[in-house]
Amino acid sequence: MAGGGMMDFSRVIQMVIEGWGAFFCIIAVVVLRQTKWADADKARGVMQFTVVDGFLLVADVLAIGFRGYPGMVGYYVVRFSNYFVFIFGYLVIISGVAYFGGLIEHRVSVSIRNWKYMEYLVCGLGMAMVTINVVYPFLYDFDSRNQYYRLPWNWLISFTCLLGVVLILVLLLNFFKNMTNLERYAILTALVCPLISLVLQYMHYGISLVIIASCAAVILTFVAHMMDYTAMMVERERRREKWIADEKIRLLHNQIKPHFIYNTLTSIYYGLDEDVDRSKKMLKDLSGYLRGSLDVLDERECIDFRKEMATVECYLNVESFRFENQISVELDIEDDDFKVPAFCIQTLVENSIRHGIRKKDPPEGTISILTRFEDGKHRVEIRDTGTGFDVEQAFDKKGKHIGLRNTRRRLALMCRGSMDVNSAEGEGTIITIVIPGEGK
Repeated sequence: MAGGGMMDFSRVIQMVIEGWGAFFCIIAVVVLRQTKWADADKARGVMQFTVVDGFLLVADVLAIGFRGYPGMVGYYVVRFSNYFVFIFGYLVIISGVAYFGGLIEHRVSVSIRNWKYMEYLVCGLGMAMVTINVVYPFLYDFDSRNQYYRLPWNWLISFTCLLGVVLILVLLLNFFKNMTNLERYAILTALVCPLISLVLQYMHYGISLVIIASCAAVILTFVAHMMDYTAMMVERERRREKWIADEKIRLLHNQIKPHFIYNTLTSIYYGLDEDVDRSKKMLKDLSGYLRGSLDVLDERECIDFRKEMATVECYLNVESFRFENQISVELDIEDDDFKVPAFCIQTLVENSIRHGIRKKDPPEGTISILTRFEDGKHRVEIRDTGTGFDVEQAFDKKGKHIGLRNTRRRLALMCRGSMDVNSAEGEGTIITIVIPGEGK
């Protein structure tokens, strides 16, 4: 009801359209929050564009619904809502400037700061005029029935909005060649539709064509962003799968080196003359190590920590046997119900022995593995009493510790894990792995 009579059908339709548009904006913001990790600046720009348009739609629904509504409630609601319709209209242009301008700066690596300032000046002038109009009406006013009507200077609102949209359009047309077809379509829709609507609405006031057009522009911009995000995810997953596959082959090649197998079998052969049972156990450990290394070749995701540790223990037993108990092993495994990338622990343990303990004089020392579940996270700590090394140099791309660098990357890619390395030359190394848990 408005003004004591039935609300006309066109107003109902417009309110329904804008109401659904506002609801879409809420859903879009929730979805966009999940894409921030891929490109935070771009996702934030679309979110701002969407949030501001959502407020604009809500304000216009209230303005339409209470137009002609009698009494003090109608008096205040219709005035506040119309004021914010114009304010958020300018803010939509500003948020569009921030988003599309960010696209240009990212793609072309140019600064368009002066152009942004010009846009902000135009919109700031428009918002200032609308605010002054609250006290000294010269753009629009309301009659005794709370009905909106235009005043002679109302064209200034359309002019400033039109100028803001045209400025964006002119700039983006200069950089069209640097954008994808989908982005071009979204940009043209986002700017041309409101531009046409501004002209039509100035000639015939009634339906808020500009606001409906801005809603359509936001929807298409959101769709363009999500399609770009989906393409990015597909490409990222493709690169991830290829990198993991290549890394797994490289790891297997490094783990199962012919000379390692030859030296171990030679040690077992000569050990049979001294201790048959111990040599047989070492042969079993070597078999377990080889079987464990080969079994994970078909694994595309992370494997159980228990499975990884079974291979690691076999490896440690073999190395201890080969080097006549110069390597001491300490295991403190309290937490083993989680997953890690294949060869992850194995690579770090091997690194500790080959580049730490075996580099000492005399070549002996202790390697320890500790696991805990703390604060909802799985923590694995690998310590050695080896020679230590320069951590900063090790993680440099030219450094020789490629195993450490790749293990850290695999942890991040495959299980959202992190790896921290502390090492001091002559004292040893502590490697801490933290993997988010799913609860216990």
